[in-house]
Amino acid sequence: MFRKPAALLCAGSFLFLAACEPVQPLSEYRPAVDPGKTNQARYEKDLQACRAVALQVEADYKERQQKEMGKNLAAGLIVGALVGAAAGTNTGYRNDYILTGAAVGAAAGAGSGDYDHDLVTYGPRRVVDRCMAGRGYTLLTDFGRG
Repeated sequence: MFRKPAALLCAGSFLFLAACEPVQPLSEYRPAVDPGKTNQARYEKDLQACRAVALQVEADYKERQQKEMGKNLAAGLIVGALVGAAAGTNTGYRNDYILTGAAVGAAAGAGSGDYDHDLVTYGPRRVVDRCMAGRGYTLLTDFGRG
């Protein structure tokens, strides 16, 4: 009885998390600068170097997030199963309550995290922008927004 809603909840949670991917790949991102005040050859060299820095920062951040998500998912699974077991104690559906509680807890655990961090909010583009600004370029847009 409760297995279908739990499966739908899990599928919906994973789709929500998958929707957090950046819209524009870093390889295509180009900070807006005044072309009249920019040496294009130097700009391209600096942009490539700043992209490399941003890719490393992004990789490190994703690794930390994966570790954190795994811990949160496991904790949510356990807590959800315990709550489901307690809620279904005097019913004929205790196993269904446990499964549903575990699924909801796992989805909540996987969904919790540091989602206000710059890399999540603006992606590695903000790192590229700050790097380019540090190299003397005046950006014409807000940092990270291209």
